Amino acid sequence: MALHLRAALLLTVFPLSLTEEKVNLTAVVGSSITFPDPLKQRGYFSFGSKLVALVYNGVNETEDNNYTNRLHWSKSTGLFTLSNLQKTDSGVYTIDSKKGNVFVKNYELKLFDPVSVPEVSGVNVSSDSCTLQCSVNPTEQITLSWFRGDQTVDSSRTSTVLILNVKRRDYSDQYKCVALNPADKKTVIVNVTIVCKLNEILPDTAPKRSSGWTFLLPLIVFGVALVVYVSVLHVKTERKRKREAMASSAGV
Repeated sequence: MALHLRAALLLTVFPLSLTEEKVNLTAVVGSSITFPDPLKQRGYFSFGSKLVALVYNGVNETEDNNYTNRLHWSKSTGLFTLSNLQKTDSGVYTIDSKKGNVFVKNYELKLFDPVSVPEVSGVNVSSDSCTLQCSVNPTEQITLSWFRGDQTVDSSRTSTVLILNVKRRDYSDQYKCVALNPADKKTVIVNVTIVCKLNEILPDTAPKRSSGWTFLLPLIVFGVALVVYVSVLHVKTERKRKREAMASSAGV
């Protein structure tokens, strides 16, 4: 009972805290967030005009059953952590410290759905170009962007599908598609040769370690054959010369 009386006493100054400046926080549905300012000795944690938790003489008591097993307070750090976040958790939270480090801080928390991993495919593939298509599931305030290296080449906040035409001379560059909202970000790095299946239409784009040997092998074979031919011809010529010399000697 005494704890609830102390809570009522704290709430007599409750409306004043709502006039304080707000700190903006964002988080993903299903994740957790730690509020950055510690309440270590005495004060309260609230959501809107509703008392959520009270700290008194280093002891925390959660006053709202909706936050049981979700709101955690660390006695060592004084920090509040709210877990298993849902869209209904969006709103203004207040930490009002009454003893020790006295302060009032308001936090406006906004919850966003997680961003899906972008899907990239190659469309309109030809020997001269390939059109890359990046798509993502629609969520609130999503931005979809194409990068070449670290440079943004196209971006959209209104579409969940974004295309990029890549010329053949640029196939070797690194591309990535990035989907993000204020609380989450997903990135896919794209290998143009693989996504556009260029090896199937441009076999010469695949690296061939044996291509040099393929060119040199006929020359080597021809060279060896020529050496053998000259050697055999030389042997035959020498034998013929010796036979003629022996015949000439016998006639004398």
